[in-house]
Amino acid sequence: GFCDTDLSQREVHHMIKSSVKMNMTYIDKVVITCSGRIEDQHSQAIKKFMKWLSYEEHKHNFLFIYNKCETHTEQEMEENLVAMSSILDTDINTQFIVPSGDGELDKSIKMNQCLDFSPRATFEEVEKNLESLKNAVFIRDVNNKRIPVNSESCAIQ
Repeated sequence: GFCDTDLSQREVHHMIKSSVKMNMTYIDKVVITCSGRIEDQHSQAIKKFMKWLSYEEHKHNFLFIYNKCETHTEQEMEENLVAMSSILDTDINTQFIVPSGDGELDKSIKMNQCLDFSPRATFEEVEKNLESLKNAVFIRDVNNKRIPVNSESCAIQ
C-alpha cells in the first residue's frame, strides 16, 4: 500500500504504472482497499489512479473495500463506507446484477463494501464477507467494458 513503503508517492505511482504498461493491455478489476482514517495524501494517490484508469467511465470495474471493521457496529460500518465514498468521490450505489439462470434469485454485486475478517474468527463467521469479496473481485459485469491500458494512457503525469 501507499503507507507501507519508504518510497515516495510519486515513485510508487511510477512503479505501478510502469508495471501495468509492460504487462497488460486491459484491466478487468481495480481493487482499492482502505482502513482506518484515510489520509489526504492517500486519497490524492487513489484519485490519481482513478483518473488514470477512467473511473467515471468504468465504475463497474472498480471495487472499493473498507476493511478491518471487526470491532465496528453495523452503523459504524455504514458510516465508514459513506465516509470513504465521500473522500474518494465514488458512487456508493454502484452495483451490478448477475442473473442466476437457475431459477434462484439474481445476485447483486456491490462495488463498495465494508468487510471484516477478524483474525480469530471461524470460517463460518467470515464466510459471508468472503463470498461477497470473491464475487465482487471475480465476477465481471458483462455489460461493461474492460479498462484499456495503452502507452498513451500510461504517460506519467
